[in-house]
Amino acid sequence: MKGASEGWDWVRIQEAACPQCGQQPGALLPQRLGSLATASATLWGAFLNDADDEYLRVNPAPDVWSPIQYGAHVRDMLRVFGDRILLAVAEENPSVAWFDPGPEGWVAYSHMAIDGLVDDLRDQAERFATIVGERTAEDWSRTAMRDGVDRFTVAGLACFGVHEAHHHLLDATGSIRTAL
Repeated sequence: MKGASEGWDWVRIQEAACPQCGQQPGALLPQRLGSLATASATLWGAFLNDADDEYLRVNPAPDVWSPIQYGAHVRDMLRVFGDRILLAVAEENPSVAWFDPGPEGWVAYSHMAIDGLVDDLRDQAERFATIVGERTAEDWSRTAMRDGVDRFTVAGLACFGVHEAHHHLLDATGSIRTAL
């Protein structure tokens, strides 16, 4: 299953507010972004623990992820963006690929244990926050290229990771705004 871009160039989250959820992580000091990731993980945990299991595992429409798939995707994106931040600090403008778990990954997401996902999400958010918190002033402007097209700064990678956690929780709860 492929995630929809929802008609917006997500690289812009480095500077612009999201037209659907309104979050603008690029307007914050990058050092603050790690705490937003852990706060989102806490909200994700409450949502996943409180929601009906059947609701979490049903895709509401063709090509729309189920809430548990959104949660697993967020967990993975926090790991991936943490890894990419470390790579961009260690190497000069490294190349990274678009992340997609593949069809088997999306199916596996649907069968995850909720408590395991909640723990993993929390752990990945804490790891992400630690990685963000360890950055020096010189690190924030270092870059990585996704698929040779999309350039992200380290600060932008942190913005993207935080935005994924926030935006997809709204997707999962059904409270995302319509595109502006």
